[in-house]
Amino acid sequence: MEYIKEIYTKYVGENRFYFFVKLLLTLFFSITITLDKMLVFNGDLFSKINESYFLDLKPQHVLFFFIIWIITFIITTVIEKGVDKLEGNIYNKQQERKSIKIFFAIPVVLILLWLPYILSYFPGGLYIDTMSSIWQAIGWQELHNQHPLLYTLIIKTFVLVFGVEVALKFFSIAQVIAMSTIISGFIYWLYRKNIRYIYIVLVTLFFGIFNLIPLYAVSIWKDVPFCLALFLLVLLIAEIVYQNSRNIKYKKTILFYAIVITLVNFFRNNGIHITIVVTLMLFLIYRKNVKMKWFMIISGAVIAISIFVQGYVFNRLDLNITGTNTISVPLQQVAYVVATDGNLTDEQVDFINEMCHVETIKELYCPMVVDSLKDPSIFNDKFLHKNQTEFLKLWFQIFLQNPKAYIEAYLLNTLGFWDVNKSHMTAYISAENWGLPSELTISEQKDYIQRVTGLSIRENITPTKAISSAVFLFILLFSMLITIYKKRYKNLLIYMPALLTWLTIMVATPLAFSLRYVYILVLMVPFSALIPFLKTKEENAIDLIK
Repeated sequence: MEYIKEIYTKYVGENRFYFFVKLLLTLFFSITITLDKMLVFNGDLFSKINESYFLDLKPQHVLFFFIIWIITFIITTVIEKGVDKLEGNIYNKQQERKSIKIFFAIPVVLILLWLPYILSYFPGGLYIDTMSSIWQAIGWQELHNQHPLLYTLIIKTFVLVFGVEVALKFFSIAQVIAMSTIISGFIYWLYRKNIRYIYIVLVTLFFGIFNLIPLYAVSIWKDVPFCLALFLLVLLIAEIVYQNSRNIKYKKTILFYAIVITLVNFFRNNGIHITIVVTLMLFLIYRKNVKMKWFMIISGAVIAISIFVQGYVFNRLDLNITGTNTISVPLQQVAYVVATDGNLTDEQVDFINEMCHVETIKELYCPMVVDSLKDPSIFNDKFLHKNQTEFLKLWFQIFLQNPKAYIEAYLLNTLGFWDVNKSHMTAYISAENWGLPSELTISEQKDYIQRVTGLSIRENITPTKAISSAVFLFILLFSMLITIYKKRYKNLLIYMPALLTWLTIMVATPLAFSLRYVYILVLMVPFSALIPFLKTKEENAIDLIK
């Protein structure tokens, strides 16, 4: 009994909050692994309900869950011991470094490491969303905000300045420079904080060699600038945490924050939700700072203006496209119940028939992608838009009648974002996609390495198997756990933009696999390795004295 009490005091009593979070996270991870074992999936994104589904829970699944949970819990406990030993090896004990040469040298290093990708795919790869933005930019389509207008207007600016034929070349060059510069800003930030050179070199190599970095640098789609803006927000929050919010008194900090959240708000339609929550969290944690008032006034004004423009102004100008994109998950859950002959009343069937005939849903429904039901010839999008409130009421009623079906539909519709063992090449990278019509005179993708040497290295540098988005998610979550273990609770703020991005996607994703939606999780990997150890300016000063 005394032994058990001693264990409790050592591992629980000293940090009950950490133990509780550790318990939850290891349980969550073990549940996802168990669900993966129960899943039948043929690998086709457009598979039908009889091809992708969950098996019924059996005793062996329960046993498997407990084994995985125990192993995960033990591994996490072992990592704690390693973290304690690593703590003293992160920083150099010296005055803050200030050489600006590092900041200008790193982008050059990164671009040199990226050259095989840049030269193999120049000016880059296009995805269908980007094609829509290009068509809007040159006047082939009417402007709309389904694909963020800010991104379209930037492309239009390049078209106007450089001409249609070479616009994408200059756009691609600008994106590579922007990405290398922002990443350099992060590495330079680590350098200024006295992080040991070995870690700075490892971080630089990660960004230079890990193929998902240069492949996204040459992928022309809206998610790249959005995630770069998010990464800037992460870095700005890290500096606020480091200075314990003292830098909020500077006009340049408030101005920089206002610009960054504006970019996040307008580069993707879920950005506004992220900036609202992040700004409120900063206020709640640092509200005692007397200068926080002006920070909140300016930030609040920027957010309010963003909401006004994206809502009232865009609606008045008929720039907002509404319909299935905003309620993809609820629509998929209702469709799952229909496709599996779930519990529905006659009135509910009548309402569903107004959107899409139930027999058509049974024939076309795919659990992992809503696009199978979005064809205007079969789906009445106008009815859904006009009766969106009634649809949500219907959705809740059907949930009460079919809770198990809703859970299964949700898990299938978000599969790639929580299951570390499931991934798909759809919307993974766009380096090899080049789908513009031949009648449009615009930059052709060229493999300059093949032109010069006669050999192509594309097969060697392009992924043949995707990494699940959930892998990067759990790297982030376990890093957060270690941050709690180290009791650096304010450091948790640094994770918030990435975590909130994942949460917003889990609420509204139109398909089960798309790394580009949560690409910020990839950019966060090196930061996640260091956040648990990041100290405030006061802590660093004390260490220098010691």
